[in-house]
Amino acid sequence: MSKRKITPEEIEELHEFCIYRSIWQYDVQVELVDHLASAIENLWETNPQLSFQDALYEVDQKFGSHPGFWTIRHEKEKALRKKYRRLLWQFVADYYKFPKIMVTFSLLLGIFTALRFTENDQWIVGSLLIMFITFSLFYFLYYFPKYVQIKVPEKHSFLLNEITQKGLVSQTMMFSGGFISMVSHASNFSTTGSLVFSALASLYLVLLYGDCFFIPKKIHEHFKEQFPQFQLA
Repeated sequence: MSKRKITPEEIEELHEFCIYRSIWQYDVQVELVDHLASAIENLWETNPQLSFQDALYEVDQKFGSHPGFWTIRHEKEKALRKKYRRLLWQFVADYYKFPKIMVTFSLLLGIFTALRFTENDQWIVGSLLIMFITFSLFYFLYYFPKYVQIKVPEKHSFLLNEITQKGLVSQTMMFSGGFISMVSHASNFSTTGSLVFSALASLYLVLLYGDCFFIPKKIHEHFKEQFPQFQLA
């Protein structure tokens, strides 16, 4: 007797079951459905007469019901965040190697020179903060929804979209807080202070570029590879 397999219709029912368990993100559902389907098919190996609904009930009970689903969602989110943080730091590391280090060094030198030739360093730090806030408003109000956010059918949501948005928001808050702190403490940096500030500011700018443009590009590439049927634009 051939091994009983989950049918496409039953796969759809498993997706609906995930929604019933408040797991809305399709990319998380895919992992959960795979887990549930494998467990149900394992039950059918010893009891092939068991109905799909009864098998799902047994698997759900063993799985731990609602908390078990959220554990997998949390692990999926944690793994994705770790993956893209690692990509981001690899991207940053490239800007401290030749030839891209010339870009980083130029940023550092430009900021350092401006600080040394300005009577009040708050003008430079404040200007950087204003430019950063202006960029953030443009990015979140126009660029992000138009070019960064993954566009999918309305009834579907994806954890990848949430990670992109949350990551950018937290990064923006970190940068804003850093610059505001520097404005409040800046008066006239010493040569060493100017150098440290310039190094940190250039690092911030590379991180910002990576988070706003490089990582979203990678997320889009990975999304197209995994879910080409959902990509609208």
